[in-house]
Amino acid sequence: MAGVANTIECRLLCASSCAYGIDHKGDYIPVSPYCEGVGWLDSHPPVAIHGGEAKINACLVGVNQEDGIIIAFRGTLMPVPITRSSIMDWWQSIIDSEPRPEPNVPGKVHDGFANALDTIWTKIIDQVNDLRALYPDKKVYVTGHSKGGPMATISATRMHFDPAIDIQPAAVYTFASPHPGNQEFVDNFPLATIPVIRYENRLDIVPLVPPTEAAIDLAEKVPGLRKLFKIARGWDYASLGERRYITKKHDVINNAPELTKTQFAKLAFTVMAGPCGLKKVGMAHMYMCGFGYMLGTCPSGVCPD
Repeated sequence: MAGVANTIECRLLCASSCAYGIDHKGDYIPVSPYCEGVGWLDSHPPVAIHGGEAKINACLVGVNQEDGIIIAFRGTLMPVPITRSSIMDWWQSIIDSEPRPEPNVPGKVHDGFANALDTIWTKIIDQVNDLRALYPDKKVYVTGHSKGGPMATISATRMHFDPAIDIQPAAVYTFASPHPGNQEFVDNFPLATIPVIRYENRLDIVPLVPPTEAAIDLAEKVPGLRKLFKIARGWDYASLGERRYITKKHDVINNAPELTKTQFAKLAFTVMAGPCGLKKVGMAHMYMCGFGYMLGTCPSGVCPD
């Protein structure tokens, strides 16, 4: 049986993976080996929170011994079957969202992700405060995979800037996160007090969207992506926090530079390469054992050998 992961990044990736155990009714079914990897306290098992149309917005709020109180946002499921049309439709829903103002927060945030957070926000704060009353010395960590990444980042920002909320996250860890907001939002994010660590896997295209102005410039040379990326021209989306890049051999490069021309060219070639390329792109986004995020972030001690 797997034990508790030996690093905080692995434990929080496991927590993000556990969030996928929230079903369409809002019930939580523990998912092995990830729940063991987090080390949730048996005395207060994680609570599932869900809302929105068809209850598609969800997170887990729980506590473990090693880190503290964890808010883990559920991401989206990849489109099945993976075809060019299904990938593009799914991707379009992430790209085509002009940033909007966020109350109490400088800059603008992704409209779709902020709206999703609105549907579960009050319940999250109530649950975190209930746990803080029981564990006043525990820190609060926020995490999420895919869609859960920007929801985690935006939630941490709300907690910091909203004077009505007395919660200060210790850090945000995201995996395969789309961009949460524009350059002004990124410039004013309180990184000195709330570090943001974002993991991005090789060939995962989701962390590129909505595209930055630099990515839009690169996409101008790619016929299949030119029109899709151009939608976001002028929205000024930007990357936030420390980029940790997972290589083909599943090594992790800390403080990795932002997207290079070579990395973009490889992604673009893979996307345009037909079914085999699309399958690679889809697999690069997966969070489970055997795929890049888990192999890079949790190389041992959680998944079966």
